[in-house]
Amino acid sequence: MPDPHLNIAVFAGDGIGPEVMASALTVLREVQRRVGGFRCDYEELPAGALCYRDTGESLPRASLERAEAADAILLGACGWPEVRYPDGTEIRPQVELRFHFELYAGVRPIRYYPGVPPALVNPQ
Repeated sequence: MPDPHLNIAVFAGDGIGPEVMASALTVLREVQRRVGGFRCDYEELPAGALCYRDTGESLPRASLERAEAADAILLGACGWPEVRYPDGTEIRPQVELRFHFELYAGVRPIRYYPGVPPALVNPQ
């Protein structure tokens, strides 16, 4: 039986996003090499504030179509302080992706550790 094959759409994003994504891909490729039993192909796609600055589109239709065809999406940090839509709102392709794929919540888990001040004022 051949190894399972996954196509992963990669949106590196803006700012620190591409640097973090490069490291993440290095780790994922090493996991694939060491563990084996599966194969991943990563397709880097344009999206984000700098994409908007350069092309006028924050999430090009072609990128969205490739993401639809992928088995998974790997998304880096998006946004650039000086790049905004004409109405002044931030470029947020991650929100566009969430709505397109009907993933309406951007949930970020929070853990509390004994002896460490919580990030929230009232953790209840």
